[in-house]
Amino acid sequence: MWVVFIDLDRFKLVNDTLGHRAGDGLLNTIAARLGPIMRESDTVARFGGDEFVMILSGDADEGLNAGILERVMASVAEPVVIEAQKFHLSCSMGIAVYPDDGREPETLIDHADLARYRAKETGRNTFQFYAAAMNEAALQRVRLEKHLRNALERGEFTLQYQPQVDLHSGRIVGVEALLRWQHPELGAVAPDKFIGLAEETGLIVPIGAWIIRTACAQNKAWQRAGLAPIRMAVNLSARQFAQRDLVKSVARVLEETGLAPEYLDIELTETIIMSAVEDTIAVLNDFKALGVQLSIDDFGTGYSSLAYLQRFPIDVLKIDRAFVHDITHAIDNGAIANAIIAMAHSLGIEVIAEGVETEAQCEILSRNMCDEIQGYWFSRPTSHEAIGRMLEEGKCIPAHLLRSQGRQRTLLSVDDEAHVTSALQRALRSEGYRILTAASGAEGLAVLAENHADVILSDQRMPGMSGVDFLRNAKRRHPNTVRLVLSGHTELRSITDAINEGAAYRFLTKPWDDDHLREHLAEAFAHKEMADENRRLNQVVQTANEELAARNRSLRNLLDQKQRLDAAANRLP
Repeated sequence: MWVVFIDLDRFKLVNDTLGHRAGDGLLNTIAARLGPIMRESDTVARFGGDEFVMILSGDADEGLNAGILERVMASVAEPVVIEAQKFHLSCSMGIAVYPDDGREPETLIDHADLARYRAKETGRNTFQFYAAAMNEAALQRVRLEKHLRNALERGEFTLQYQPQVDLHSGRIVGVEALLRWQHPELGAVAPDKFIGLAEETGLIVPIGAWIIRTACAQNKAWQRAGLAPIRMAVNLSARQFAQRDLVKSVARVLEETGLAPEYLDIELTETIIMSAVEDTIAVLNDFKALGVQLSIDDFGTGYSSLAYLQRFPIDVLKIDRAFVHDITHAIDNGAIANAIIAMAHSLGIEVIAEGVETEAQCEILSRNMCDEIQGYWFSRPTSHEAIGRMLEEGKCIPAHLLRSQGRQRTLLSVDDEAHVTSALQRALRSEGYRILTAASGAEGLAVLAENHADVILSDQRMPGMSGVDFLRNAKRRHPNTVRLVLSGHTELRSITDAINEGAAYRFLTKPWDDDHLREHLAEAFAHKEMADENRRLNQVVQTANEELAARNRSLRNLLDQKQRLDAAANRLP
């Protein structure tokens, strides 16, 4: 026979949001759905909390048993309406088979429970069979949970801070507080190893309260030291957000630490804010009344409704690192990031891009009107002492990457002959260009992936990849660069084709005249800057049009409401 351990995913959210009476109603609904699925030879029972156990006859074909599990999953996934709110649940199931996985009832249930944990770890809404290797993983989990329960009182947690940098001024305007755990025996425990466990066990509530208090106190300490005021971003978990006294407890922390509310930024994921939307809006409005800033973290990876997004009093969207990582390689990722920026600006919301790891990524985001960046390129998460030094020294990003200032002209020279590169640098020494170099097409593409360049000047004959082929690749990955061929070999057909298809802007010959070379490059940079300015103005106009359209929609809604109220008033006796 099969012993199947069933756990309802995210059931605690219902209890925490609507109370235990609503949770009991949900359990009754699920139980009523499970009963009809069972055969006469099967058994289903509530085991405790949100857990059920099924005993399925082993006499039938295993495919039939698997079919029952699929029907259970489909039944649980049907929407449940509780107190006029619709909830979408799923379930995770673990299976132990008698006698292979155990001969005693307790052993079978324990092993099915271990398999259920594995189902949750692999993404939930699925089922897993027991395997002996799960025992060791389960023991490790139990040990980790034991250590985690004592970590807070033993002072094993610390906070690190990652800067958020404004693309207008180039300066640090905020930091995100990130939890770190240093255990005396286990050493540094990675956040992905314990954050989920803390959430599941409920330990995230006291840990989260400690994070908020510690982060607010540290921000106030920086201010008392005479450093420029900055925002402190703190992530809230689903468990924390479900607390009924959350806003009051945050207000109490702000009062006790002396930190003004505008210097605290509460970060929430899309998943959290889209659960019980009406209650979420009420809590967010309470936070706004308190005066704190609100951000949606990892935007683009959840399931936000744009209709609801307009109702949330959100200040900032954080573009998930998944859309930033390949922004210099894949045009589609750049398009998604640009769409998020334009949409957010049309709603009056600022945008922070997470996971910025290269100058090239920063340049693209800056050019496309992103407001702030956060990532390893500027700084890894670091200690409060290091953040203090950055603020004191005024650490900022280079001026040529800022939105509001003229950028230093950057040239990438690609040539496999070192003496040619040296001669080129001498000829352009007085122009004030920032010159990057590469000895091959492949190396040139690698340089472009890490650095911003306005103009590319490439030799034609190089080992491995010709100049024209390199420029075609550069155009596909970095279409806003201006690309020129510099060659002593007049392969006119391939070069002409490259110019005609737009891969190359112009063809220059070796040996060059220094004055003519400078003139051609100055013209190429001017062409690039004019194109950039046109794109910027188009984005400004588009954003202004979208903002105007949003205001018009709001005005129409108000007028419609007024007309309905007037009509209702006229019907009164």
